[in-house]
Amino acid sequence: MPQQALTVFDFAAKSVPAKYANFAVTTAGTQIKTGAGSFLGWSINVAGTGGANLFTLYDGTSTSGAVIGIFSTVATTVPLRPNGVAFKTGLFVVLTGTSTSGNATIVYA
Repeated sequence: MPQQALTVFDFAAKSVPAKYANFAVTTAGTQIKTGAGSFLGWSINVAGTGGANLFTLYDGTSTSGAVIGIFSTVATTVPLRPNGVAFKTGLFVVLTGTSTSGNATIVYA
């Protein structure tokens, strides 16, 4: 899938090119980015139904990395952080669902 560049502005007023990755909630585990970067936010595009529709982001190349966050895909949300949350090793995502799966887009730089 082609990635589209977005422009995100930081406090120093310089633009930082951002990328995105889109996933269905049944993804077992995917490396989004290798190396240091910033997790800028996410969008739940299609809400899942049921209790355990989640995505977990790790700073690493597998689930052995530090957890950046665990997010529910049951509600449609679009939270973004203007300067992001830094990661050192990489950005790895695992999406799980026990009912009707949702769809999430992750924004990073």
